[in-house]
Amino acid sequence: MKLKRFNSYTKYCVLSFIALIAFACRSEKSKDQQRGKYLLIINGEKGSRDKDQAVWFDSLDSGAVINVGDGADISGKLGSAVILRDSFALSLDKKMGVLQKFIYTIEGLTATTSLQLAGFEYISYAADLDSGRMLISGRNNQNISRYAVIDMQSMRLLKTGIFKLPVAKGQSLSDNFGVLGDKKLYIGYSSFGADYDQCSDTAYLAVLDPEGMKPLSVSRDTRSAFPGAGVNGMFSFFKGPDHDLYVLTSPVFYHGNHPIAPTAFYRIGKGKTDFDKDYLFNLSEKLKGMHLLGIAQAAPGKVVLATIAYPSTGKSDYYLADVKQQTLRLLLKDQYQPSFVWGTSGGNLAGQAYFIVNNNEGSAQLYLYDVHSDKLKKGALIQGKISPKSSYLLISPK
Repeated sequence: MKLKRFNSYTKYCVLSFIALIAFACRSEKSKDQQRGKYLLIINGEKGSRDKDQAVWFDSLDSGAVINVGDGADISGKLGSAVILRDSFALSLDKKMGVLQKFIYTIEGLTATTSLQLAGFEYISYAADLDSGRMLISGRNNQNISRYAVIDMQSMRLLKTGIFKLPVAKGQSLSDNFGVLGDKKLYIGYSSFGADYDQCSDTAYLAVLDPEGMKPLSVSRDTRSAFPGAGVNGMFSFFKGPDHDLYVLTSPVFYHGNHPIAPTAFYRIGKGKTDFDKDYLFNLSEKLKGMHLLGIAQAAPGKVVLATIAYPSTGKSDYYLADVKQQTLRLLLKDQYQPSFVWGTSGGNLAGQAYFIVNNNEGSAQLYLYDVHSDKLKKGALIQGKISPKSSYLLISPK
């Protein structure tokens, strides 16, 4: 009799345990469903870190409304520079000198490991190297550019230093893009005076050994000016359909000693180590002197660009540029100028290029460019506590 009672009790415990596991699994599944397919990170007002939100949603398409109020408060978590990857995000806390890694969770972003990163107050760009390593380049409060190579899995600092490359006399190096290709690291840079004045009129392209960071070659070009956007997070370069590299040279207020320099695209041929002297896509010439900033790559040879006036008018037009045909096509006119807090507000998701344009107070519009139909269409509408100065990051995490 005792044995029977024991067996009954054991069976009850086992069944209860199974039920508990099943409930936990359903809870986890429910949590995943709540998490949504896409994550929109919103800076509510330019320059402020105390109104940031993160909201999950499921559709990019027209008819969907993304309500910022449904999101999680992530105020104070992110700095002005954010690096997004499929399974994590990085942000620099310049006051503490810490590079913080985040994973994507129901709360939007959850801090995990961090790395003390001395000598960095700003991040210019990040370049993925091989073996899970990443190169981060940035500057300190004395405008000295430096780099760090990090093992992203362990968040361990592998190497740090200063690029030893030629610059204009009396100026400091400012590198704006880096990309790994053919087992070489391509770095685009120019130089500035002590107070970011008197920018050099020269675009430099350095090719380095990514292991020792030693220069293999350095070439120069003066047809335009600064190589890369020179504005926080803005689109600077992309790989074309023939594996050529296209670099957006965007002087804007960085033209310094070369005030009539045009915004243009340079090209670096596959396997080459200098700018193609036979290629110059002069964008300013087509727009009567107006400069452009990069928003997103739209297709293998096409990019979305936004005009920017200096001094600023607060308004931008959006264009589709074809770098092979060297053509510009107007997409949108007289929109709010994109905010530079988190860069482009654009990218590629689900086989479509997207970018986000602020409307009036409390509203922004997601636009989608479909490469197959060659058409721009409205996507989801964003509503809530945002302003014409808001900035956005959008990702579909793994």
